[in-house]
Amino acid sequence: MHTRPVLDAADVRVMMLAARTEAERIDLEVSIAVVDEAGVLLALERLDGARLHTPEAAWLKARTASITRSATATLQEQADAHPAMLAFPGRLPLAGGMPLVHEGVVVGGVGSSGGSPEQDLAVCRAVLEGFAALQERRGDQPDRARERVL
Repeated sequence: MHTRPVLDAADVRVMMLAARTEAERIDLEVSIAVVDEAGVLLALERLDGARLHTPEAAWLKARTASITRSATATLQEQADAHPAMLAFPGRLPLAGGMPLVHEGVVVGGVGSSGGSPEQDLAVCRAVLEGFAALQERRGDQPDRARERVL
């Protein structure tokens, strides 16, 4: 039998708070999504003023990052070179999605939509930092895989 880490509700609350705090700090009107390792939505928030399409885009970015185990900015570069990648349903290879990694295992993804690519990435990085701080408080092993994602 194998065991693997999974996100729990407390993890998701900490990550959503980190995302919302960063978005408000830099005055963004974005939507933020957190998904599990299969891309299933765990939390979604559309901040005041965020445009109508942003919740779905945030979810798709988070889902894409989780199921491909890659930052969506990297996938965007690949899609620019190979446009056929855009034909895969349920994926959005645009900057603003990052996988969530715990002890070398992808446990989910985060996505932000509504800002510039750099702003959406700043929100995602805040989530990764909040998740890392949560792991450290719990005494989890440092996550070397996270260094490659950032």
